[in-house]
Amino acid sequence: MARDKTAREHDERRAVDRRSFLGVAGAGVAAALGVGSVASQTANAADYRTVTVPAGETRTFSVGSGETLENLLIDMTADGASAKIYANGDGWTVRNVAFKGNHPGGHYLFTPAVSEGGTALVENLYMGDGQTEGTGKGGIWVNGPDHYGTLNFRNVNIQHFIDNGLYGTDPGYDYAGAHGGVVNVYDSFFNSNNISNIRVGSRDGRTCHVENCVVRTGSTRACDVGCSSPGAKNSRGVWAWWGPVEVKDSDIEGPAVEQDNRAGDPTISSTNTRWGSNANADRVPEGVPMTAEEAASGTSSASGSDQTTEESGTADAEGTVLELVAGSNTSSISYEFTVEGSVQKRTSAGDVESESNDSVTDNGDGTMTVTGVSGNGYGDSYLVNGDFVSMNLDESKWTLTYGGEQVSVDDLVLPNKIVIDGTDTPRVSSQYVVEFSGKARKSAALGSIQANDEITDGQISGNVVGGKDGYRYSGEITGFRLDGPARVRVEEDS
Repeated sequence: MARDKTAREHDERRAVDRRSFLGVAGAGVAAALGVGSVASQTANAADYRTVTVPAGETRTFSVGSGETLENLLIDMTADGASAKIYANGDGWTVRNVAFKGNHPGGHYLFTPAVSEGGTALVENLYMGDGQTEGTGKGGIWVNGPDHYGTLNFRNVNIQHFIDNGLYGTDPGYDYAGAHGGVVNVYDSFFNSNNISNIRVGSRDGRTCHVENCVVRTGSTRACDVGCSSPGAKNSRGVWAWWGPVEVKDSDIEGPAVEQDNRAGDPTISSTNTRWGSNANADRVPEGVPMTAEEAASGTSSASGSDQTTEESGTADAEGTVLELVAGSNTSSISYEFTVEGSVQKRTSAGDVESESNDSVTDNGDGTMTVTGVSGNGYGDSYLVNGDFVSMNLDESKWTLTYGGEQVSVDDLVLPNKIVIDGTDTPRVSSQYVVEFSGKARKSAALGSIQANDEITDGQISGNVVGGKDGYRYSGEITGFRLDGPARVRVEEDS
């Protein structure tokens, strides 16, 4: 099928018009789209298509009244790659869609709206790979000027976005004398989205519903671009604007907030919902896709009960396994470490499971401190998602394993940072080589992680296109080369 003549340009990048994409399957997709590589995949349930976005580019998809965008994996794992979905009208559906890869920021990934009197559905949506810290905008923004109907979200996974996970309050503003519509959220999972995780409310008096949702906090990423308070982290659980919001059968680790009279007279009512420290944020509602591939194929490994990642030796959305095993001739010896990011206990790990006498404390500044005690050949273990800031223990009495490899404290605690920032030049590549005297590790908290970035003995090399690369290192920088316009930031003992 030839590319539709009505396909148009957005933001000086090639867009994908809905008539040239929706309903297209198999090998014909590549010819219809003209957008990088497209592969057909087979999962346990539905077949799905993969659209691969090249480095430094952004792809746009449009959905109109009565149309369905489904069984699509948007691969934006290339450096600086991203995408946008615009949906507007009545009776449209976005189903089994995944954004795979870190979002470099600068725009919202999904901008939906429903026309007056209409309804639309978003279900099985994966946005779990997050956004580069320090960038602007982020997850979902419900388009206020166009949203007057009812928009239902179900089985969505939204994690680590900078400017709201689901921003659904803009329709409450008064546009051209009309009032905004309703946003409902069902059976969904949110994790550490900055400003708010779920932000809903309608001006016209209709109630917005949040049912069987889980909000987890503790690893929020800061906003530095377009923020009222650059560097701030505030992961509100449910934020009500304009009108009534009913929260039911949910676990919300972040706070409930009713906006002040700048946004009407919002109220939050709660039924069978646990808030704050009482919330069971380890569970994920049944049906929520836990990976991009699950979303695109319409499957889910979430059971609705407590769910943490127990695999060792891998760094994923839940973290890398750290094990601390006490020597066999020790008794009740203690340890303490602090991570910039998030830490979870592993409570089903046999002789190295964390117990009630081990604690994880959120310090409120983006760091978490862990204290514990063990002995007699037993130990504790944790899922770590972030960078080690400090670690206090007697190494002669402990064996440390991180990601399946035995390590020392000096391997884990790297005091210095270097960030190569190409966000100001989103379509220009910058290559770099850093020579250093100590040890180094790529930092997901400081930038993206790409396969073409390498760390060898005494040298870091890579390139950025519209994104950031960040590293933790020890020792000193002994040499540096940069080919391109990226900015460089070095922080020592931070």
